[in-house]
Amino acid sequence: MKKVIIICLMLIMLLPVFAARKALVIGNATYETGELRNSINDATDVAATLTELGFIVSLHQNLNRPGFYEAVGSFVAALTPSDEAVFFYSGHAMQIEGNNYLVPVSEYIDSAIRCAFLSYDCSLLLGELKRAALSIVILDACRDNPFSFSRSLNSGLAPLHAAAGTQYVLFSAEAGKTAEEGTGRNSPFTESLLANIRTPDKKVTDLVQIISNEVAIKTQERQIPYSTGNLRYDFYFNKSESASLANPSIPVQVNRPPAEVLAPVLTDFGQIRVQSQFGGELYLDGVFYQSLLAGAEGNWKEIPVGEHVVVLKNPREELSRKLKVMKNQISLIDFDAPDTFVEELQKPTEPPAVNSTPPAKDITPTGQALSPIRSFPALGSGSLELLCPFAGDVYLGGKLLGEFSANKLKKFPKVDAGDFTLELFGRFSCYRQDVLISDRVNTQITVNQNDVVPYLRELIYLPGGDFFMGSQFMDRPDTERPHHEVSLQPFLMSYTEVSQKLWNSVMKANPSARTGNKFPVTNISWYDALEFCNALSTLDGLEPCYIIDKSLTDINNESEFDSFRYSVTCNWQATGYRLPTEAEWEFAAKCGDGNYAKKHAGSNYVEDVAWHIDNSNARVKEVGTLAPNEWGFFDLSGNVAEWCWDFWGAYGKEKQTNPKGASSGSYRAVRGGSWAKDDGACVVTARNGFSPEHKNNEVGLRIVRKARAN
Repeated sequence: MKKVIIICLMLIMLLPVFAARKALVIGNATYETGELRNSINDATDVAATLTELGFIVSLHQNLNRPGFYEAVGSFVAALTPSDEAVFFYSGHAMQIEGNNYLVPVSEYIDSAIRCAFLSYDCSLLLGELKRAALSIVILDACRDNPFSFSRSLNSGLAPLHAAAGTQYVLFSAEAGKTAEEGTGRNSPFTESLLANIRTPDKKVTDLVQIISNEVAIKTQERQIPYSTGNLRYDFYFNKSESASLANPSIPVQVNRPPAEVLAPVLTDFGQIRVQSQFGGELYLDGVFYQSLLAGAEGNWKEIPVGEHVVVLKNPREELSRKLKVMKNQISLIDFDAPDTFVEELQKPTEPPAVNSTPPAKDITPTGQALSPIRSFPALGSGSLELLCPFAGDVYLGGKLLGEFSANKLKKFPKVDAGDFTLELFGRFSCYRQDVLISDRVNTQITVNQNDVVPYLRELIYLPGGDFFMGSQFMDRPDTERPHHEVSLQPFLMSYTEVSQKLWNSVMKANPSARTGNKFPVTNISWYDALEFCNALSTLDGLEPCYIIDKSLTDINNESEFDSFRYSVTCNWQATGYRLPTEAEWEFAAKCGDGNYAKKHAGSNYVEDVAWHIDNSNARVKEVGTLAPNEWGFFDLSGNVAEWCWDFWGAYGKEKQTNPKGASSGSYRAVRGGSWAKDDGACVVTARNGFSPEHKNNEVGLRIVRKARAN
C-alpha cells in the first residue's frame, strides 16, 4: 500500500500545476496586394470565444514586422513554465524551401529572399512557445506561393516540427493545399472551429477530427485540416469540472491518505483552512494532501485534533507552518502572512445590533459615514441567487464570491451561512445590503435599478488581478524594465484628473497657472496632493488615509531639494481617498493587460488620447476632451503628469503583491507625460519623478480609494 502511495505521489509531482490559460490571436488582412475579407473577423471571433472560455487573450490586428515581433515577444515574456498557451493566426503565410513564414502587412515582398527576411518564421514561434507547459498553434493561413498572394495557387505550408509531448499544431489545410476564405463572416475552417470549440469535455485531438470532417464537407474535399504533434496529457478548450478531475494538468484535490498514515485514529476532529496567493502543492505531516490553485482556498475537514505541520511547495518557494488543530474549530493558515488564526465552530459569533456602530465624528452634511463590512459566519452553508441590472463582481463579507452578468440570474451554490455585507461592484455603480445566509436555504436577491448608486466622485471600479508591469520592449529606457508580474486588489479610480472645480471646492484656493473649472489643477506639490485627499475624505464621510507629521523628519526622504521632508504614513485599509501607486496607475492605463498592445492609454496614435508638446499649443487642456482608454479613463497619457505614492526607484524581477514602490528615495513618482512633453513621455510605461516639494504647471493628480460599495 505504501509503495502505491509513493508512486502516485511521484507521478503527481511530475504533472504540471498552477496553469494559467493564455492566448495570442493575430489577424492580418490589409496587404498591399489586396485585403483578405475574413481574417479580421476570424481573429476577433476566436479572441472573443477564448475569452469566454476563460483564456487571458491578447488580440492583435494588421501587424507589420516589428509589430509581429513585439506581439509574440510580449506574449512569450508573460508565459510561465506551467502555462497553457494557444496561438491563433489568420492571414497570409508562405512556404520557402520547407520553412513556413507568417506574412506581416505593410512589407514589400517580391521574392523568396525578401519573404524570409521580412516575415515571421514559424519555427521561431514554436521555439518561443516552448516556454509554456503546453502550446496549441492554430494556423488558418493562406498557404500561398511566395511570389503571389492568390489563394488559388497550390503552394501550401510545410509540416512543422512540434516539441514532443508539449506542442500541437493544427493547420486549416493539409500540406501542399490552400485554405479557402469562404463566403460568410468566417473562413470555413474558423467557422467550424468556432462552432465546436465550446463543446464541453472535448479533447483537442477529438475536435480536430470533427473540424476536419466538417471542413472537408463544406469545401467538397478541396480543403481538409490536419494536425501534427503529440501531447502527454489531454487538453480541453472547454473543460467541465468532471473533465478537470480527469485531466492531470489541472491541480485537483486527491483522496486523503488513510488516517493511519497521517496520525493515529481519533474520535475528535477539527478543520484546517489554507490560503495562498501563489498556490502550490500542500502536504500534511509530510504526506501530499492537495494541489492548490493560485488565489484559491483549501478546506480540510475531519482533521484529527493535535499538532500538525502543513507545507506549501511551489516553483518559487517552500513554506512550512506548524499548527494545533482543536476540536470543532477551524485553524486558518495564510501562507502570505505569518499568523495562524482559529475560529470557533460550535457557536457562531453573535453579530452586533445593526445600529450599534457609532457614527464617525466631524461628518459634514455632504458625507455619510460608512458602516463596517459585516462578516459573521455560522455553521453550514446555503446558496445565493442574484439578479442585478448591471454586470460586475460580487463580494460577501469582504471576500470575492464571483462575477455576474447584467439582468441574468446568477446562482452561487455553496455559500457559507452567516450574517454578511453583500457588495456588488459594477464599472460605474454599485449596490450594498446586509444579508443573512441560512443553512440549506436559497437566498434570493433582486436589485432594482432605483437602488443602484454611482460611486462617490464618479470613480470607476477596477477589478484587480495579475498583470505585467513595465516594458518588454528594448527601445524603452532601462528604468521601465524588467517586465515583472504584479498582483493588485480591487480599487476605485477617478476617470479624469482632479479638476480645478473640485480642488477649489475642497481647498478653497486655486494654485493653477491657467484657471478654469474644467482644467486639471496644477502647481501642487506631493504634500498638497495628500492634504487634498485627506480633506476630500473628511468631506465625504470617509476615513482619511494619510497621517502627515510636520514635526517629524522622514529619514527615508533623501531629497536635497525638499526643505519639508515631512513624515507621512498611509493607512491602506482606510476608506478615504489617496494617490494611486505606480502599479495601480499602470494597471488602469493598460486596462489590466500586462501585454497591452497600445503605446498610449487607449491608442497607438498619441494624438487620439494625449495632449502633448506637438498638439497642445503649449498649454494645459480641459479634462476629458480626447478619447478615453478601453476602461473609460481620460488623460492617462498627456495633459498633466500625475503624482503617485511611490518613491521613485528601480523595479525588481520577482512577482509583487500590491507594491508600494521603493522604501526610500529622493523623488516621488509621476506618471503619464504632459502637455509639454513628447510622445515618448506619454507611453503607458513611461516613468518620471520629482522632489515631493516640487510644483509646476505640468503636474496634477488623480485619486483612488479602496473598493467599497456605498
